[in-house]
Parts: sequence; C-alpha cells; structure tokens
Amino acid sequence: MLNPDRIIEKSIDPFPHIIIKDFFDKTFYKKLEEEFPKKSNFAESKNNVGRMHHDTSFGHALYQDILDHSNVYNELHNYIYSDVFIKTFLDLFSNEIDYEIDKNFLKVDVKKLDIDSEPFEVGKIYNKKNFKKNKNSFLFPRLDIGIGEKGYGIKTGGNGIHVDNPQRLISILFYVGGYSEMIGGEHRLWKVANEQVQIAKEIKPHSNLLIASLQNNISYHDVNPVSEIIGTRNAFYMAISCSSPIWKKVKVNDFNLKHNKNRCKLNFFTRVIKKLFT
Repeated sequence: MLNPDRIIEKSIDPFPHIIIKDFFDKTFYKKLEEEFPKKSNFAESKNNVGRMHHDTSFGHALYQDILDHSNVYNELHNYIYSDVFIKTFLDLFSNEIDYEIDKNFLKVDVKKLDIDSEPFEVGKIYNKKNFKKNKNSFLFPRLDIGIGEKGYGIKTGGNGIHVDNPQRLISILFYVGGYSEMIGGEHRLWKVANEQVQIAKEIKPHSNLLIASLQNNISYHDVNPVSEIIGTRNAFYMAISCSSPIWKKVKVNDFNLKHNKNRCKLNFFTRVIKKLFT
C-alpha cells in the first residue's frame, strides 16, 4: 500500500508540516483514482460534511456504499482507522511534539495518550456518548472523501484563513487528481510578520501528494480559491484528533482575523503574536 520510496520533505516554517510525494505505491494509488466516487454520487447523497463542495465521512450512506463496492477503499479505511496510521504520524512529528510539550503549548503529552482507532467523529459532530465511555483522553483518526469545484476555498475549505479546532493534533490532506486544468486550489500556509499575515508557502495539488500539519494556535492555513477548473479537485481529508482539547493558549493578545477577497489583515489591540517556531 505505502510506497517505500516516497519522498518526505519536512519543515517547521511557518509551523511544523511535512509534504510526502508518491505516498501510496503506484498500483494502489491508481485504483484509488479509478474508483474515486463520481460527482453524481456526491450530488445524490443526502449527507455532506461541509468541508468541501461535496464530501462524505463514516456514518454516511454514501461512505458505506463506497466501502461496499470497492476493495481498495476498504483497504484505505482499514489503514486510516488503525493504530498504525496514528503512530506513523506521531513518529513523523516526534521532535516537534516534544518541543511543544517542553514549551507547554500542549496540555498533555499526546505520545502517552491511549489510541482508539474507532471512527468517533461523524461529519462535524463528535460522538460524545463514546467519549464518556473512556474518561481518559485518547487519540482517534478521521477520513473524509470529497470534491472541490469552482469557488472552492471561499465558502468551503475552512472559509478562509483559519486554525483548526483545539482537539485537532494533526491535519492531513491527500490529493486524488480529478481535473485536467485548475487555476487556484493551492494549500497555503500563513505566518504573522510586521503586524499582518503573509503567505509563507503555497503547495500545489498533485496526484498522490500528502500534506500533514501539526496544529496549534498559530497554524494558519487556507485554500487559494479555485477560480477555474476542468473536472473536480478530488481529495481526502484525514486527521488525528483528541477526545478533549489539547492546545494550551499561547499568550496572544486579542486580535481579529478578517477575510476579504482573499486578503487578510490582523488588527492588533496590544502586541504582536509571539511565534512558536523562530
């Protein structure tokens, strides 16, 4: 399944992230692309996560239908919802997690938490009943399958520059082709400098490309809105989350993050954010 010759690029600028080219082996990836749900399948679905124009997650009828008719997507599901998946990314971000623990940015040592590979998160809703069964905090995975169309990144894809919720430890994007031409659609990482946010990196979508980011209070990111596309921007959103909030508030004074026509400004009321990694 995984490509042993995958190329891993790692950086902490502007926050810890990794880019992995050719993540899956060619045969497995080709099947993922060939058996990716059609746009009509999403359009007919009554469920939608809301992260992309059309998407589906565990607990939805379309998601189950995909598993019922595709061996390769069953393999993908079983890999994502496994201890191996979570431990792989904990290992990849091991040094950065240690740094955040040392600096007291994380509330707990996430490496010592139990792992429950069951799918606890359905769409935007956490299954609180399952959380109550285990009083101790634990890590769990997530997988969304979806498509982006023209306009993706404006009212979808996070609705502009944002950080993820404080239960999210690692966010992961994986691209599955779907288009012949596209203007926009890059995954953008932002940094705070000179009292404003600036683009630190733009990552162009590419088949069999994976992007993973360690989340915290300043992991600002967005999607460069898609202005033109022939086809659809097919992708998986994967995540490793905790059953309780894990970020500690970085000592940041009040500010507003405004999104207007793809431009953002930070209005500071007191002092500039102290960056985690400088």
